[in-house]
Amino acid sequence: MDKVAMSQRDANLKARIKQWREAFRDNTTGIHKTIHDMVWYYAAFRTAVQIVNLSTEKGAHGPPLNEMMFDLVQTGYWSTLLLGVRRLLDASSVINGKRGVYSLRSVIQDIKACRSLLTRRVYVEWVCEAQYDVERLKRENWEALRAANGKAVWGDPELPKSEWSHRYFDRLSGVSSEARTPDDLIDTKTFTLIESRLARLDTIAGYVSSHVVHAGNAESREGRGIGEFDIQDARAALKELKQIADLVGIWFANASSAGLATYLGDQFKGLDKPMIAHAEIKDLERQWREIEQDVASWSASLEEL
Repeated sequence: MDKVAMSQRDANLKARIKQWREAFRDNTTGIHKTIHDMVWYYAAFRTAVQIVNLSTEKGAHGPPLNEMMFDLVQTGYWSTLLLGVRRLLDASSVINGKRGVYSLRSVIQDIKACRSLLTRRVYVEWVCEAQYDVERLKRENWEALRAANGKAVWGDPELPKSEWSHRYFDRLSGVSSEARTPDDLIDTKTFTLIESRLARLDTIAGYVSSHVVHAGNAESREGRGIGEFDIQDARAALKELKQIADLVGIWFANASSAGLATYLGDQFKGLDKPMIAHAEIKDLERQWREIEQDVASWSASLEEL
C-alpha cells in the first residue's frame, strides 16, 4: 500500500473513531442520552408506583387516586421504555450517512468492521488518545521523582492513562500484559459476548416493531408477545443495556458511564398537595365537554375529501 492510500485509510479510521464518540455523546439522540432518559423515567415511574402502593395501603382512609392520570403515566412510561430498548438494539442501519443511527449495535458493528486495523497501538493512541510506551513513561516519572530530591512533585497523568488503555486492550484481545505486542488485535469472542448479551433483549425489540412502531396485523404479531412484562422486567432490561453501554462507551468512545441524574431542585415538590382545588373541577368538566364536541365534529363527507 502506497503512502497516499495509507494516509487515506488512517484518515477514514480516525473519522470512524470520532463517530463512535459522537454516537455516545450526542445530546439529542446519543446512546448515553437515551440511557440517561430511560434511567430517569424508570426512577420517576417507580415513584408513581410507590404512590399507588401507599394509597392502596391506606384504603378508604387515604386520598383517592385519579385513574385517568395514572393510566396516562403508565402508558407513556411503557411506550418510552420499549421504544428506548428498540432504539439501542437497532441493527437495521449503519452508524454514518443520511440513514445512520446511534444504537449499540450500529457502533459495535462498525467497530467489528474495523477490527483488522484496530491494533493495540492504534487503540491506545487513537481510540484512548494515550501514549503507547508505558515503560518510557514509568522511567520518566521515576527520574522526575529522583530529580525532585524529596520535594512534592506532580506525577505525569499520561502514565495512568496509558496503563489503563493497555489494560482495556488486554481484556479486549485476551492477551496478557507480559505478552503484549503493538499488533495485537481484539479477540472476535469479545464481539460474540457483547452480541449474546444484546440478543437477550431481542424479544422486546420484536414486540415493539410489531405492536408499537408498526401497527402489525394479527399474522405479523404472532409469536412476538412479551407476556406479563412488569417493572422488574423493565429493571432487568435497563440494567442489561446500561452495563453494555457503559463498557462499550468506556472501551471505544472515551465516554463515562451513564447513571441516574441529580435533579437540581426537589423532584417530589408538590406531591403532597392536591393538583387543583375542588371548585376547579367544573373547569375541567367544561373543557372535557368542549373536547367531546370538537372530536364529534371530526368527520368528513365524500365531497370534502
